[in-house]
Formats: sequence, structure tokens, C-alpha cells
Amino acid sequence: MVKKQKQETRYVISRSEQSIFSEIYFPKRAAYYGTIFDALRYGFEGESVRRYIHDNVKMLLDEFRIYPALFDPDNYTKIRGVKTPVSIDKAYKRIKMYQSPFKGWSTYTVDGVFFDEKNKMYEEAVQVVRIMFRFQSSFISVAEKAGCRDVIRSVLAWLIARQGRLYEHRMWSNGERAQFIKNHEPWPKHKHAFVEQYFVGIAKEVNKWIDDRALFIFAYLVHQFAEKVLVEQLYEQEIWVTNLFNQNLIITSRVENGENHTTQK
Repeated sequence: MVKKQKQETRYVISRSEQSIFSEIYFPKRAAYYGTIFDALRYGFEGESVRRYIHDNVKMLLDEFRIYPALFDPDNYTKIRGVKTPVSIDKAYKRIKMYQSPFKGWSTYTVDGVFFDEKNKMYEEAVQVVRIMFRFQSSFISVAEKAGCRDVIRSVLAWLIARQGRLYEHRMWSNGERAQFIKNHEPWPKHKHAFVEQYFVGIAKEVNKWIDDRALFIFAYLVHQFAEKVLVEQLYEQEIWVTNLFNQNLIITSRVENGENHTTQK
């Protein structure tokens, strides 16, 4: 008689992935609860976000005049980004390109103290929505086959953390690639070849993911909240959003007995 093996559950830690950590600060008011919850619940569905942005595109193009490239479908192929708002038709094309970077959220409440432009102090409870945007590159399998998993991790950390570029500097430009190569010398030949071949493609993928995150937060989530503020005639002075671009996300995954698990590098 063969004794049946007991099913074993294990938790296996993976090495870090790149992520962006965002928090949105709302005044804690009962009138906002439903709006915040519904926007987050349906925000997972990319089509819901696309439809909302599509229906409000004219208003959003005006509101985002200082960030016109966000609605430019050609932003990931042009050498220079646009400096004036694109047409509505072009914005529609960009909206179709949107892919949801949003996977979930958590909330907590803090006591806040704020000063207005006249230095008047306000005290109020603050509802904080915390979102972690996890980036999983489509180039991972290519990097693994080339023995360059450490290279793609380094490329992603370089691209996501460096947010101080001028408008004329493209995340995926040859100049950016040259700076990355110089900063990481000396290079084994196969790793140098990997960067030369795939840096631009990885950077364009990262660039769009960062922009999709911005569309989700500002053109969808915060915008829906602002609409509710106007309906309730509460007229909040400001809505604050914080973004931390240099976050490492470490996943501990449950695996059952006999399952394969690939450790991240």
C-alpha cells in the first residue's frame, strides 16, 4: 500500500520588483464614502476607466494643459513631447491604449492639521487611500533566457526612480541609454548587448505604465472625487496626492506541494 503524501503549503519569498506607491488624501466625510469606494471598486476594470475618461475628455484636456503628452498616443515614438493639448480624436486613441495598472487598495484615517494661504489653521480627520502600482515587465522572460535578470532589474530601477527629466529628455532615448551604460560600467559583453538591444523597448513600456497610473489617479479617481465635492457644495480647497517612485515590492507567495515557483531576481 502506497502512503499518500500530505499536501504541504509553503510561502516562498521573491526578490524585489519595482513599484510606485501612491496615496490620495481626502477629508473624511460621510458624503464621500460611496464615491471613493465605487471609483476604486470599478477602477480595476480598465473599460470603466476608459469610458469615464472618454466621456470627460474635453474637460480633461483643458484641465491637463500643463501635461499635454499624457493624452498623446504618439508620445512613445516621438523624439520630443508635445507642448500643447492634442486633438480630441488623438486623445481618444490614447484612451484606447490605457491598460489598468491598478490591482487593489487600502485605507486608513489620520488627524490632519493644515494652513491656508492666510496661515489660518484647520484641523480635520483625513481619509487616506493607499495604492501600490506593481510593474511586471513583458521583457522578463527575454532577460531570463539571456542570463540578464539582474540587468532588467537595474534598468527598471533606473527608469522609474529618475523622475526629474526635462520635457526634452525622453525616458527611452539613446542619450538615456548611454547614461545608463556609462553609470553601470564595467560590463560583461552579453549584458552590454542586452541593454543595447532592449533598453528602448523596456523604457517605452515603463513610460506608458507610469502614464497609465497618472490617468487612473488624476483623470479618473481624483476627478470623480472632485465631482462629488462640487455636487455636495463642500468646496475643498485642495486634494493632495503623493507618489513615491523608488519603492521595492517584495512578494511572498503561497505555493502548494508540487507546484513550481520561480524566484524573482
